[in-house]
This record gives sequence, structure tokens and C-alpha cells, in this order.
Amino acid sequence: MALATAILALFAGLTACSNPTGKSWAISYELTAGNSGTVTKLAYAESVDRYQDNVSQHELTGPLGLPWKLDVVVSAGQDAKVTATPSGDVALTCRILLDKTKELAKTTAAAGQPVTCAKKTDS
Repeated sequence: MALATAILALFAGLTACSNPTGKSWAISYELTAGNSGTVTKLAYAESVDRYQDNVSQHELTGPLGLPWKLDVVVSAGQDAKVTATPSGDVALTCRILLDKTKELAKTTAAAGQPVTCAKKTDS
């Protein structure tokens, strides 16, 4: 009886997970400017729980100093994305890195314009 209860509890726990394997990506977001600057608005995607297939959007308001970097986890098959709006006439560059080394995306925006980097992770 105890074994049957344990098996049912394990099965219920697995079905509550949309990503039971926990397959996820270690992502680093980076924002820089050619010369020092700040951003007024910054948004990024992150999986709060590696066992769920959804990502949460987080927004920060500034001024936020540059360079800026954040390490997050993004579930496999989901979008890694960072967007920022500069304060003033600053040209921003964003990057998305896998395991802090492999560049997955890089974009430089025109001075004073928002910048976005995005990459759908492999499943």
C-alpha cells in the first residue's frame, strides 16, 4: 500500500511539471555602450523554474548603469530575450551568451534607439 501511494505521488509530481527533464540553458545577458551611459528601461526573459516550460518577463526602470550583465536560466525551446532603451544619445549593444562563452545573439542599435537581442533556445 505504501509503495502504491509513493508511486502515485511521484506520478502526480511529474505530471505537474511541463518540463520534467529540467532541460534548460544557462544564459547571460549583456548590455554595453561605446562610452559610459545609462538605460531608462530594461526587460529580459527568464525561466523561474527550470521544470516549467514558460518564461517570465522582468522589467527594470532606470537609470541603470552600464555595462550591465545578468545570468539566468531559460527552459529549452523558449525565447531568451533582452531589450533596453538608452538614456539620451547613447548607442547600446546587447549580447546573449550560452554558458558565459558562446555568443548566440548580438545587436547594436543606432544612437538613442532601443536595442533588442533574442534567441529561441533549442529543445
